[in-house]
Amino acid sequence: RKGALNDFYPKFHCELNFIKQYWGAVKFRYRSSAQTTDIDAMERNVIACLDDIPLSQIQRYANQSAIFISAYSQGFSGSMAAWANRNQRYHGHQTLDGSESKAAYA
Repeated sequence: RKGALNDFYPKFHCELNFIKQYWGAVKFRYRSSAQTTDIDAMERNVIACLDDIPLSQIQRYANQSAIFISAYSQGFSGSMAAWANRNQRYHGHQTLDGSESKAAYA
């Protein structure tokens, strides 16, 4: 579609792709729903589970992904990026101040 924007994320890095985190939450809810063999009931269950995840939770996944992306772009290792994500204070647009975070981690 003309004027559409696409974001491409690395294929196997779920901490960088909030859609995988959202889908994981949907699958967790689907597994706790009533089992059925009727395809129409399955489709209704999937749609209900997709709608059941609050927008605030999806936004939280997106913010966590943005923090990981910021950390990796500043040269953090995986463990440092995870630590920074857990201990992040808002610095504007969910980015990290590399000097503070690296110094605190050391």
